[in-house]
Amino acid sequence: MRLLTALEIDDLDGGMDNQKGYKSLLHGIAPQVMNFNSFEAEVEYIIDCLKQIKARGEPLKGTCLVARTHSLLKQYESDLKQKGIDTYFIRRSEPEDQTTPGLRMATMHRVKGLEFDRVIIAGVNDGIVPYEGYGAGSSDSAVRRDSEIQERALLYVSATRAKREVLVTSFGEASRFLGDL
Repeated sequence: MRLLTALEIDDLDGGMDNQKGYKSLLHGIAPQVMNFNSFEAEVEYIIDCLKQIKARGEPLKGTCLVARTHSLLKQYESDLKQKGIDTYFIRRSEPEDQTTPGLRMATMHRVKGLEFDRVIIAGVNDGIVPYEGYGAGSSDSAVRRDSEIQERALLYVSATRAKREVLVTSFGEASRFLGDL
């Protein structure tokens, strides 16, 4: 919720929603936020977490690794596969086959409406989250504000896909949004 604190968001009913009085019906452990010096170190940590899940006898298909862009997601997939982690891409063009084993992988946009036991939001770096390609560089302050709200909401939605546990990772310079967590 801290990602959205102090933001007034159009409630689409003629008013503004500021999350005042918000109460969650689910309570898991607090999100874990980790920053690493390199992409490789971040991936090694994620792999260690996934091995712990498997060691507890829990299937990886209950965990989803989420990244801001498809190309970044493919980088994680490549490294995870090299380390023996089975993955399954959740694609927009087809329904998820829930019988297929493996770590679920999806972009922040694709994960909307889905639920998992655990979500790992990876690559939450400066320049990636918020994504600087849309309205962030606009000379129009309303466009910049709208872009900021959309990016915060996208990270919020990604985190709220988890029923039990959220891990947020970054490498190099972390996103300024992580200071809110």
